[in-house]
Amino acid sequence: MSLFLSVLIFIFLFIPGLLSPFSAGVQEETVTTDRVADGLTMGMLGSPQQPYVLDEHCTQEFFAGNAPPSECGYESGGSTEERVGLDPVRENVNVTIRGNATATAASDETLCWDGSSEELVEAGAGCGTTLTTGGNPPTNNDASVTALRVVSLNGQDVTVRVVMW
Repeated sequence: MSLFLSVLIFIFLFIPGLLSPFSAGVQEETVTTDRVADGLTMGMLGSPQQPYVLDEHCTQEFFAGNAPPSECGYESGGSTEERVGLDPVRENVNVTIRGNATATAASDETLCWDGSSEELVEAGAGCGTTLTTGGNPPTNNDASVTALRVVSLNGQDVTVRVVMW
């Protein structure tokens, strides 16, 4: 009898923990995060004929929070969530473009579009449009889902990072 009870307690304690990564909320956010990352990198910020190649003008306007030019595929709206087609009441998103703008930099920094020189630079004072938009993701990684896509922007390889929580 005690062996039966021990096995029964083991099943009730450990089986739900094994199934938790497949719960509806986490799986839904993973799919949505991938959809947003694919949408941005395969058409919204560029051309569907050239996926993973971002248009400089569309990208700058998106991160500046401006209405989309006619050749860009993202939605018009006030918040980042609205511009990528999400419900701003239910979901939060942060989109950041990171990369190495100088050959000597050792880290992957948030990038900025310098309008005067028409090139990517590392974010800093007076650099133009910083290529990040949306709220600040939570510091607890368990509460967020991240998708990364490597793309070309202005001839440089950069990483688009989409975080949802």
